[in-house]
Amino acid sequence: MKFALPPRATRVSPAVAAALIVAGLACGPIGTSMAAAQSSPPKFQAASVNAVYQISLNGFDVGSFRYTSQIDGQAFKLTSDVELSLLMGAFHWKGLSQTSGMTGAAVPKPAAFSFDYSSSLKSGAVHIGFAKGGVETVSIEPPSPFDPDTVAVKPEHLVNVLDPLSAILALTQDTGAKPCDRKLAIFDGKQRFDLQLIFRRQEPIEGTAEQVSVCRVKYIPIAGYRATEETANLARATGIEISFRQLASARLLVPQKIVLPTLAGNAEITVQHVDLTTPGSGQVALINE
Repeated sequence: MKFALPPRATRVSPAVAAALIVAGLACGPIGTSMAAAQSSPPKFQAASVNAVYQISLNGFDVGSFRYTSQIDGQAFKLTSDVELSLLMGAFHWKGLSQTSGMTGAAVPKPAAFSFDYSSSLKSGAVHIGFAKGGVETVSIEPPSPFDPDTVAVKPEHLVNVLDPLSAILALTQDTGAKPCDRKLAIFDGKQRFDLQLIFRRQEPIEGTAEQVSVCRVKYIPIAGYRATEETANLARATGIEISFRQLASARLLVPQKIVLPTLAGNAEITVQHVDLTTPGSGQVALINE
């Protein structure tokens, strides 16, 4: 394994935020489908998924998140597109992520991940190459400045990790696991961290007989982060929640709503619609808010 890692900047990157926004950051199936799922090994279903989410801050629309997933045989390709506009358009941010690889027995095996972003202040890119079960190469432009309080990333931290997008694919599959009983090992090109899901409650979906599972998301820094009070506060945060809706017929778990407390108030990411295309059933609108 060969890699060269620049020092980590002082925050969770936009790629991490992208993972939180649409991630299947947990939740196995709910209810009667669990027994059927556990009776056979997990299998990735050949399908295309297109999902659109609205991002709001204190009730005001500030952006959108679009996610697409394509699985063809054992190969997968994922993309996400995030746009944010704040301060009456004075600040604009756009990020595009892509990843590709092969599906394993239960966990995707990424081969290449890229994240390109631009804003009113700066632009840049992150590229990760995977091989033999771990990270092989990392390229970051522009390079991050050195911070003496950065916790070094070591080779052992980069084995059996997922990029933010392949983490989404892993956890939106209906595998039969208990709701919110998941932990993700993620590397975003700069920081290695875990996301632990903790069950919090169930809530009804208005106008239906369905329920969603609401999970708390715990951020666990491993390496590549700055050992500051800001990082410590993020690790102690208890207010990040994601609710998941099970689509049993499609064997998918769809994030319904994400709540992210910020210094400026609560940010909410809410599903607008999800379209699924499968070889057998064609295109179906699974959720259309």
